[in-house]
Amino acid sequence: MSRTEEIIDVVLPGDLWLCVGKANDDFYTGKHETLRGHLRKYSLIVPGPMLTQRGLTKRGYLSYHSEANTGPRRFIIVEFDQGSLNQQAAILWHLARYAPLALVVFSGSKSLHGWFFCAGQPEDRVQRFFDYAHSLGADSRLWSRSQFVRMPDGMRSDGKAGDALRAVGIENVPIGRQAVLYFNPEVIQ
Repeated sequence: MSRTEEIIDVVLPGDLWLCVGKANDDFYTGKHETLRGHLRKYSLIVPGPMLTQRGLTKRGYLSYHSEANTGPRRFIIVEFDQGSLNQQAAILWHLARYAPLALVVFSGSKSLHGWFFCAGQPEDRVQRFFDYAHSLGADSRLWSRSQFVRMPDGMRSDGKAGDALRAVGIENVPIGRQAVLYFNPEVIQ
């Protein structure tokens, strides 16, 4: 059973505008209460609230997904595409010494997404943290506030799947599930 709704209720509480996607080119922004009961069907989410339903893209088009329409940063997401899951987890635990780790999501294929709570922190402090994570191999694209990340406990919709969890001894996770491997709601304020 998916815990997507329960987790999103904690990480993005209230009836916020949420930008969700089945793919990078198939997305929608809707109010949390309108999306309730359907979030697990999406594989992607912007890890912060949107300001309105649509905003202008850099090319001047109205879109459900745009940087200009993305609200303040609540989380900085750190993802590694290199190394084993154990190596990625070790780096995330190391980074948790410097910022509160709220969530670790398996991509459903080969990587971990660490959600570090950063709401209310000065942007230069968050930038230093992210730069350090990047120096350790984190994907630089996730600096963008509007970058899609894996929906916690959602399912991949692109058909990609991996057995990386089985390789580290985690069984009974459906293929393609973006399993939540760690959740600490107490660090979210």
